[in-house]
Formats: sequence, structure tokens, C-alpha cells
Amino acid sequence: MVVVYWSGGPVSSGSLRLNGEDGSIIGQRFRLSSSLRIGANGNDGDILLFRGNNTSIETPTEDPSIRLDGQSGSIIGQRFRLSSSLRIGANGNDGDILLFRGNNTSIETPTEDPSIRLDGQSGSIIGQRFRLSSSLRIGANGNDGDILLFRGNNTSIETPTEDPSIRLDGQSGSIIGQRFRLSSSLRIGANGNDGDISLFRGSNTSIETPSEEPSIRLNGDTGDIILQNADCAEDFEIEILEAAEPGTVMVISDGSRLRVSSQAYDRRVVGVIAGAGQFRPGIILGRNRGTKNSLPIALMGRVNCKVEADNISIKVGDLLTTSSIPGHAMKAQYPEKAFGSVIGKALGELDSGKGLIPVLVALQ
Repeated sequence: MVVVYWSGGPVSSGSLRLNGEDGSIIGQRFRLSSSLRIGANGNDGDILLFRGNNTSIETPTEDPSIRLDGQSGSIIGQRFRLSSSLRIGANGNDGDILLFRGNNTSIETPTEDPSIRLDGQSGSIIGQRFRLSSSLRIGANGNDGDILLFRGNNTSIETPTEDPSIRLDGQSGSIIGQRFRLSSSLRIGANGNDGDISLFRGSNTSIETPSEEPSIRLNGDTGDIILQNADCAEDFEIEILEAAEPGTVMVISDGSRLRVSSQAYDRRVVGVIAGAGQFRPGIILGRNRGTKNSLPIALMGRVNCKVEADNISIKVGDLLTTSSIPGHAMKAQYPEKAFGSVIGKALGELDSGKGLIPVLVALQ
């Protein structure tokens, strides 16, 4: 046994003790015994770490929990193996972690490029089939559960130079892009609707349990486009916008502009301003948002229309034409006068006075 003391002379115990009985090295701040073996038994150049319950270095009761192999440069644990498949730093890559395929034979001189590289300088993850760097952020900075995709010219994930071009929001289930937003307004498949695309109003709060029927549904099985709304309309420029409201009968004025009807049996009749009551246009043609004085005119389909029955009541199925009362339709009593001025067919009734009834628009 060898006992080493401090230069000040012997004290109650040695500062370093080499015990020849059990092979331990015992210091005031450490103990190397049956838990550590450096070399020996054909393992020169290796460092072997054992669990605390191992009783012998010469004849261990179990395999080492961690082994540092000086020959291959491997670190081998019971739950992992770090060898020619992993390099941390070194060879000008300090701060990087490089992962190689299992067939790579050397860390110092790899036989191929790493399959995945974690770059500590740029924060990038670079794979042979992908690159995750300043273009991708997963969570962080108050966005836990989100995935953010940036343009290639973004220089920082921590302080991006622009908003993400696409954001996957884990909280709401939304996909938000600079040119689109897919959230509770769009559902593609799911819930027994595989192959369908459903579009909801902005007020819908859930894709899983929608609060209303989709306003547009594309049925992938039948090839149908299903519109919740009723009529086909087209935008027209209105002569006096203040005089027009939904349900008003409109006729052609000078040029291509429209005005409120005011003459009975007027052959210049075009249709009814869409949007009165519960009916909304299913399709709007010719929409130009740059034109300020335009409104959608129902050209066919169901629409609520202003009618008057001062002279004769209106029954379901009656043909309707323009009235002398501005913006109203009436029953077409005289077929010879009605030709070319019929707006459509009544789907409701009005015994007398003025009101709003559903009409099937069909100009003739």
C-alpha cells in the first residue's frame, strides 16, 4: 500500500491512497475502485465504467455501463453506441454534431458526407435530403406547438427579418400563409368526408364540429359542386346607388348601367338585386372590386323580390313583370304585353298591398 501526504507532513489520513488489496485509488475528493478500470485485461487504452454494485475490476460481475475504446475512438454504453456513426466537433467542426450511416468506417476521415449535421454556428440541421436552418422554426419564443417556415433569405430564427411565409399553428390547427389562411374556414376530407373540400364562412369556429353547413362543398365522389346559396348573379353598375336595395327590380338605363324599374311591362327588365331576406347569391359573375357603384343582380335562381298586389293578388306559379311602382313586380295579367318583360315565377303569395316574396328568376 502506498500513502501520499501533503508537503506539510503526515496528517490523520493520506491525501492519496493506493490500496493493493482491492485495487482502489482513494483521494480526498474521489474514489476509483470497482466502478472504474483503465486498461488491463487486454483493454489497454480503454476506460471502462461500471455500476456502483460491481464488486471486482479483475472479474466484473457485469458488462461496463460505459466503455471508451481507445482503439476505435468509440464510446459504447448499454443504451447507446457512439463510434464511427457520430462525431462531435473536431476537424474544424467545433460546436457541430455529425451523424453518419452505419457503414462509415472512420470519424477522422469519413468515407462519405454525414447523413445529418447539426451546425452549432448557424443553428442549422442539414440532412442529405433536407436542410433546416433559418428557414424553419419549431416552437420557441412564445410559439410552442407551432412550426414556422421562412423564405430562404431569412437570416435568423430568433429575430426573423420578416414574417413566416407559412405558419402551422398547433393551438388552433390553422395553416396560415402570406397569401392564404386554412383554419376553421376550410376542411379537406375527414369526418366521413374523405375526398371532399368544404368551405365555411369566417364565423365558423370548428372544423371537427362545424357550427353551420359549408357554404361551398366539392364532393370528390360524385364530382358535384354544392352551393348553399340560391341564385346566380352578376355585378352591374348602378345609375343611382342610393335608390337600389336588395329585392329591387332593375332595368337597363342608358348604356350598360341599371336603374330602378318604374314602368309596367318594361322589356328592358334585367333582374332583381340579390341578397334580400334569407337568400344570397351562390355565384357572382363579373365581379370587379375596383368598381364602386356596382351590385349583384340575380339573373336566375331563387331570390326575394319586392312585389305589389294593389290591383290583383299574386298566387304561387304566377308570372311576374315590372310594375309602375318603382322597384316592384306585379302579376302579368296580359300575355300579349308580358312577352319580353317577364321577370320570373312567383314562389310565394301576396293577397294585397306590397311585400317581399320568393321568386324564381327566369327572364322571358
